[in-house]
Amino acid sequence: MKAVPTVLRTAAALCAAALVAVPLAASPASAAAGADLVITVTAAKGGGAYRYLLTCDPDGGSHPRPGDACRALQSVDGTVEELDVDPGPCLHVYAPVDVKVVGGWYGRRIAYHHEFPNRCLMSRTLGPVA
Repeated sequence: MKAVPTVLRTAAALCAAALVAVPLAASPASAAAGADLVITVTAAKGGGAYRYLLTCDPDGGSHPRPGDACRALQSVDGTVEELDVDPGPCLHVYAPVDVKVVGGWYGRRIAYHHEFPNRCLMSRTLGPVA
């Protein structure tokens, strides 16, 4: 039996390593594509709670305006805290609204939670997202 030259053994080892590494490297890239978010809005009084699934790239889910919501989030690279869509005045009415946005944004985890004093401030801050 002849000895296999070192060059051939090294080449075979590199090919085998590449075959194993390619599927592992492909997984994070596919997970990083797009966004999958769950948006929950709950009023402290009087009901009116709802939950949406929002996907971006492609835009969809159960959200009523996925394209608008995705564009708003893309403008702040998914950092919900930086949204300030329409910073205008609201009445000083205290009717708290709890908002949670959780999920993945292009490979990054998002966990946002904020209680707004009322729906007007929520809408002016989060715009089409909530």
